Amino acid sequence: MQLNTYTQVGSHLPDVAITQSPEMAPILDIRQKKSELSLQSKIRNAMCTRGRQRIKIPFELLYDHKGLQLFEQITYLEDYYPNKTELEILQNYADEFAASCQDGSIIVELGSGNLRKVDLLLRALDRAGKKNISYFALDLDYSELVRTLAQLPKYENVSCYGLWGFYEDGFRWLNRMSKHIGPVTILYLGSSIGNFSRPEARNFVSSIAQTLRPEMGDAFVIAFDHCNDDSKIWRAYHDPDGMGIQFSQTLEELIIDQGVHEKFLLNALRNANSIMGRDLFDLDAWRSDGEMDQQNSTHKLFYRAIHDTIVEDHSFKKGERMDLGQNIKYPREEIRRVFHEAGLQQATRWDNASQDYSLYRLVREAAKPAL
Repeated sequence: MQLNTYTQVGSHLPDVAITQSPEMAPILDIRQKKSELSLQSKIRNAMCTRGRQRIKIPFELLYDHKGLQLFEQITYLEDYYPNKTELEILQNYADEFAASCQDGSIIVELGSGNLRKVDLLLRALDRAGKKNISYFALDLDYSELVRTLAQLPKYENVSCYGLWGFYEDGFRWLNRMSKHIGPVTILYLGSSIGNFSRPEARNFVSSIAQTLRPEMGDAFVIAFDHCNDDSKIWRAYHDPDGMGIQFSQTLEELIIDQGVHEKFLLNALRNANSIMGRDLFDLDAWRSDGEMDQQNSTHKLFYRAIHDTIVEDHSFKKGERMDLGQNIKYPREEIRRVFHEAGLQQATRWDNASQDYSLYRLVREAAKPAL
């Protein structure tokens, strides 16, 4: 692995490289707060609801070490269309993506996950003969960064690194690095933008827009899910009945575990108990559930109490809910408004065959000269 880019990048930062051997990809700890303390604060805030407002579980709790592995299992499910659809787009347009990147580019992937998809892009950069490319995978779980980076092949012209932290840490890191690095392309794949509320999504896109430097040719590639088939959406996020097979932990056999969606969602409550150091949630008292909100193009996820239970000073009767999050399936006209409000212009759009899932390559509008 080439280390020249890392030396240049690292020389400008106080972040600590915590690589444990020369064979491992360097990983920078860019967390402003330790993950456990930050999540403890978010859990406490979630418990501070009053009146008829429901508790909403922080979605970051889904993605600890166990949760990431469970989610990886979900991506192999036949009905989980977002992953298959995005792989289709990347396979068809990876070379176009590579052509849009300059030599010396920095590729930063937010919420990198298992890296199967980005591997298609990094291979395309190699094929295109792009020089001195650096790829940074940003994720919250250190052990998963180590595991997934180790699974990437050795590229001829791409050096790979990890960034350990939250999204906000990644934005701060990019802003600190802005005077020291070449063109940046930020990747946000998986249509994960749909997990935010609409105001949160607008703020998130605007935050990324502020890190882009028009004079350097920086870009932002983001995936949006436009599917409006309720049945297809439901099957993607809920376990089918009668699935009685198991999943190989080595990923060598793609055999899917029964109830993996349920395990993934309930793992957030287990993770909350672990972070808080006590049984905040009775895991036997909750099951995951969902509903379609057609008017707002949204699939909602929540927990439903299967018997009376108490969480802190909140009493729940059987059948009452705690919210977890949503999967918003954005109409294209709404996306255009989000981009416009953030000062972003669409440079390229890559669609799947049915045009209900898209990757958008965006650039920031250059500031207009003062009159």
